[in-house]
Amino acid sequence: MKRLHLFEFEDLAWVPAAIRDGGTDLLDMGFDRVGFYLPLVADLLDVLDATGQRAIVDLGSGGGGGALSMHSLLRERGRGDLRLTLTDRYPNAAAVARVQRLGDPALSYHPQPVDAFAVPAELVGLRTMYGALHHFRPDAVRRLLSSAVADRAPIALFDVAASPMIRRAPLALAPLLAAPNMVALWLVTLLATPFVRPFRWSRLLLTYGVPAIPALFAWDGTVSALRAYTPDELLEIARGVPDSEAYVWRSGRSGNALSLVGYPKG
Repeated sequence: MKRLHLFEFEDLAWVPAAIRDGGTDLLDMGFDRVGFYLPLVADLLDVLDATGQRAIVDLGSGGGGGALSMHSLLRERGRGDLRLTLTDRYPNAAAVARVQRLGDPALSYHPQPVDAFAVPAELVGLRTMYGALHHFRPDAVRRLLSSAVADRAPIALFDVAASPMIRRAPLALAPLLAAPNMVALWLVTLLATPFVRPFRWSRLLLTYGVPAIPALFAWDGTVSALRAYTPDELLEIARGVPDSEAYVWRSGRSGNALSLVGYPKG
């Protein structure tokens, strides 16, 4: 089947922050525990070496898990001079507070909403995005890349890769593939929530009292798999961006992780 762009609750402005953040906090914890982005460290190092950048501006940061995990991995590899600024259209209050508590001068969370399609001029550096690319339709991905190219900013996007099994399946089987995945993610939410930090009573209430967070996590997690891109799809989009020939573009996958990187030639 082709990529299906169904709705996700996380994308809806009317969803309360406590529910949206509950889902992103779970996702960040999961990615951090399994080292999901570890195979992609080399891709980011290549871009940093090629561009000489020492500042990273993360877009669509959510809870910050992906960007913070990658920042730690880069520091372990001798990149202690990197500055990381997290941003989001809907800044995650818990993540803002967590970054502030760390007291690390190399880390900050921009407190004001940031549109990934129109990054403020003062936010200069390598643009990254973790686990959010599937939220964008192809035209929006093109706008995201066009903005970076217009600003001559290097960009590195990391996400879940499209499942070959799902892509090979006929569309009629989509409900059969989705149902067990939703059940599994619902159960994961119930089992994992007590271990999410920082602890919040609202998270417990919205998980075990009114199961809004399990519903969001199960639905959004399943839809994410249907929305995910392939490397070839991303390269096709990148090469259709105005002035794309002025950039080096690479896309690939490692396990279930997907990457697209682009930076100015020369």
